[in-house]
Amino acid sequence: MLVLPIKQYGNSLVELMISMTLGLASITTMASLVGHGIALNTSLLARSRLDEEMNAVVAVVSHDLKRAGYYGLTDEIVKNPTNASNPFDGSLSTAAYTAEPANSCINFAYDRNKNGLLDTSPNSEKYGFRLRDTAVEIRLGGAACDESGWHDLTDPKVVQVMALKFTVKQSSIQQVTQTLVTFELQARLKKHPDILRSINTSVLVANYE
Repeated sequence: MLVLPIKQYGNSLVELMISMTLGLASITTMASLVGHGIALNTSLLARSRLDEEMNAVVAVVSHDLKRAGYYGLTDEIVKNPTNASNPFDGSLSTAAYTAEPANSCINFAYDRNKNGLLDTSPNSEKYGFRLRDTAVEIRLGGAACDESGWHDLTDPKVVQVMALKFTVKQSSIQQVTQTLVTFELQARLKKHPDILRSINTSVLVANYE
């Protein structure tokens, strides 16, 4: 018995080219989406890193500024207000390092060891923060704003601080003097200079007059 041959039809050249074109278009689209996703993720991580750095600086500065003027022997002033005095009063001041913007440095003091004395050695009780060469620095050893002897609080190789400004305002409420320190901070990531963030916050210095 003879068996008739079965004809098999394959894809034509045109159909093959169309399939390849559609496949290539799909791959290109997917690659574009993946690339966009990676770029977006990188941007989000960079912004998160900047936010963390900025929030850390604000937390350190705010926490320390709140202590300005603290005196460990306050009870002596209450008992004898005429003769007793607080050696930490008048320590809050603003200035600037050479060639930096005005009021980009703040100095203050507080009684860290609660002995009632403004100690200068071996551990100075004079503190402060300043802007220098795109970095926020913390005061060590009681150095003045235009002197050396400060230490980087931020790493300029990672975060560049573009602006830092302190404003001190005093007001009297029911014969009680209140001191408010407002500071503005603006920074960007060195590797992503287009990512910029600014913070403006205020700190009530309750112990200072």
